Amino acid sequence: MNTHEQRMCEMQEELFSLSVDRYSCGSPFFIFKFMMSELAKELDNIDDPFNYISPNNAITILEKLYPSLLNTTAKKYPKKVIGWMGYIYRAWCIIKNKKSSEIYRVMKADRMLSLYDVYHTFSPEYCVDALEELIKEEEEPVDSYEFFKTFRESDN
Repeated sequence: MNTHEQRMCEMQEELFSLSVDRYSCGSPFFIFKFMMSELAKELDNIDDPFNYISPNNAITILEKLYPSLLNTTAKKYPKKVIGWMGYIYRAWCIIKNKKSSEIYRVMKADRMLSLYDVYHTFSPEYCVDALEELIKEEEEPVDSYEFFKTFRESDN
């Protein structure tokens, strides 16, 4: 990723971290609202070098778009974890040239949370590839007959 793309990831990381203290809503709700928002859609346009927005400005925009962020309550993720999620979601958009909403549909917040311990130490590029591979494996049906046939043949 180039410098601008890294700054975009860092901005989203900071935005997600700020959401823990700024909004009363739960982290999964915030992530859902953000990933499906017009703001995220604008940030998905990586060809525009001027599509950078400060985390504080993004917070203000989201408050105006979704007042429910301020008046619902639920569980919150640790700042370090939600920040990582924000960074990886944006990196995923950039690396694979995908939309935020498309990525969220295949990797919702609670699922991403469950993968934090495994993936948070990897580079964004490796992490994104590994997450896509995981999704692909989960979508592929397992042919039990072929599996056991291959297993029996290897025993002989």
